[in-house]
Amino acid sequence: MSTKPINVAIVDDKLPNRSSLSQKIGQYDDFEVSFMAENGVDFLVKMKASHKLPDVVLMDIDMPELDGIGAVSAGFQLYPGVHFVMLTVFDDDAKIFDAIKSGAVGYLLKDEKIEAIAESLRQVMNYGGAPMSPRIARKALQLLSGAKVAVQQKEENVLTDREMEILQGLISGSDYKAIADKLFISPFTVRTHITNIYKKLHVSNKTQAINLATKKGWFS
Repeated sequence: MSTKPINVAIVDDKLPNRSSLSQKIGQYDDFEVSFMAENGVDFLVKMKASHKLPDVVLMDIDMPELDGIGAVSAGFQLYPGVHFVMLTVFDDDAKIFDAIKSGAVGYLLKDEKIEAIAESLRQVMNYGGAPMSPRIARKALQLLSGAKVAVQQKEENVLTDREMEILQGLISGSDYKAIADKLFISPFTVRTHITNIYKKLHVSNKTQAINLATKKGWFS
C-alpha cells in the first residue's frame, strides 16, 4: 500500500469544476494536486513540462481542442506509468467503450461524492483497481454481455447457406447422391462441403454434426 501522497492531475475545461475538485481532494492528507489543465492540449503541455508526473489523472471528456478520450489515448502512450480515470457526465455506451479502449483504468460520473472519488483513486494506486460508478459498471457488464452474445452468434453462423442446406440433408437422412441430386451438384462437391462442415463445427462425423445442429435448434 502506498504511504506517500497520491499526486493527482485534474483536467476539465470549466474553471469552477477544476477549482472545486482540487479543493475537495486537497482536504485529504493522502492526496496532492500536481496541476490542473483546461483541455487535452493543455494537459499534454503541462505533462511535458512537469518535473514530477502525477500518479493519477482525473480526465473530463467533453473539452475543446482535444477531448479527454484523445488526451488519454496520447497520454497512455507517452506516460505508461500514469493512471487515467475518466470523470464525466457522459454515461453512454460509446463513450465508455472509447475511454476504456484509449487506456482509461476507471470511469466515474461527476455526481459521485468526493468520498467515493477519493476511495476510487486509492483503489487504483494501492490495489490496481478499475473503479466505475455503479451506473457505469452496469452498462459495462451489459456491453460485455452483448459482445459475448455477438461472438456466440458469429460462431453459430459459421456455415455458408450451401453448407446449411447440405447439413439439413444429412439430418433428413439423405445420402450424398440424394443431396447432390437435390442441389444439382456432384457427390464429390457434397463430400467436400461435408468435410468443411465437420471442420467448422469441430466435429468428426455425421452423428456429431447432426447432434450439434439439433442441440442449437438450427432446423427446428
